[in-house]
Amino acid sequence: MKKVVGIHVFAITVAFLSLSVVAAEEGQKEKPWERFSLNLGGFVATFNSDLRIGSKSLGVGIDVNGEDALGLDSSLTVFRADAVYRFTSSRRHRFDLSYVDLRRSATRTLQADIQIKDRIFSAGTTVDSLFDLKIIRGAYSYSLFQDERIDLGLSAGVYVAPIKIRISSSNTGTAEEESITAPLPVFGLRFDFAITPKFFLKQNVDFFYLQYQNFQGSLFDAKIALEYNVWKHLGFGIAYDYLRIQVKAEGQNYPGIDMVGKLQFGLGGLLLYGKLYF
Repeated sequence: MKKVVGIHVFAITVAFLSLSVVAAEEGQKEKPWERFSLNLGGFVATFNSDLRIGSKSLGVGIDVNGEDALGLDSSLTVFRADAVYRFTSSRRHRFDLSYVDLRRSATRTLQADIQIKDRIFSAGTTVDSLFDLKIIRGAYSYSLFQDERIDLGLSAGVYVAPIKIRISSSNTGTAEEESITAPLPVFGLRFDFAITPKFFLKQNVDFFYLQYQNFQGSLFDAKIALEYNVWKHLGFGIAYDYLRIQVKAEGQNYPGIDMVGKLQFGLGGLLLYGKLYF
């Protein structure tokens, strides 16, 4: 009898130790959130842009649609880069950086008068137009909740958008241009979900709004992505990104902006990319 009891005690002890080891291994299971990733790919974007660039002497100008009036491409395929770096041992602290260059140009015979700063380009004039927009985004975020499946965080950052608009006519030898660099601070929310250890759903939203004296600016950016880590350190993804920026000003009331008028553009598009991660 004592021998049977001893065998049972021994079996229970072994089972308990085995469960303890399994539990310890589960507790030490590495989370699937990589420390560093670099996404490089092509962004197929569709645009809708409106501008009104006047002057203090001639007033606020005339609303112009960049695609209809100036013949700028309504869609464009460009290179885009996004990087993520998580730091500290918990990987709850994260820094994001992204870059895309959205340069467009066109030649069009005007169907109506347009005003750019102090110059009016009359209907019937053939003009060359340039709309050069770069978007640089940097953001810090902290994971409020993080486990093996979910990474939920709040972010704060800035969008820097150097914009150059130039309209010229070779017939008349006249040209006007406007250049601004609008730093727009943003707050955001991100949510990453590990569907499997290799398959991820990632989402983030950034927003900004400010009205101060004669300046008004707003930004909204939403992105959703599916990523699959095919091999160790290599993967690919597909995403949809929608961005809308609006800036209205009547002088130098905001850092980097000294203009009279309005710039408003929205773009949405599909992003296909390869991913390098560690």
